[in-house]
Amino acid sequence: TVDFGASDVAMKDDEINKVPAEKGVLLLPLTAGSIVLAYNLPEVPQLQLSRAVYTDILLGKIKFWDDPAIAKINSNVKLPKEEIKVIYRADGSGTTGVFTKHLSTISPEWKTQVGEGKSVKWPIGVGGKGNEGVT
Repeated sequence: TVDFGASDVAMKDDEINKVPAEKGVLLLPLTAGSIVLAYNLPEVPQLQLSRAVYTDILLGKIKFWDDPAIAKINSNVKLPKEEIKVIYRADGSGTTGVFTKHLSTISPEWKTQVGEGKSVKWPIGVGGKGNEGVT
């Protein structure tokens, strides 16, 4: 049984109604949390990505690390001609909900094509289950 849990996304009414009345639910909103986009390029210890660039990567429009859009904002770095491999949570995740809400806010294209939610149909990439599946 679980007596305490946390999520980046609040429970919906139908989820709360599934909790036995004797247990109850108390929602305590947090003011802030962080999400980090991780990458694995050992030869590039510091990489800058603009909102437009990381959204285009996740939409499948930017496919290689040496793409001109990435190179433009990392002019002091030699970027490899390597394919970008996107890994995402395949199961429902509060972090996915928060991140896709952010993407929908900054990109009309993302909002229209993918949308937001704890579980979405990612345009590209490989899904992993749980935190252990994406680390």
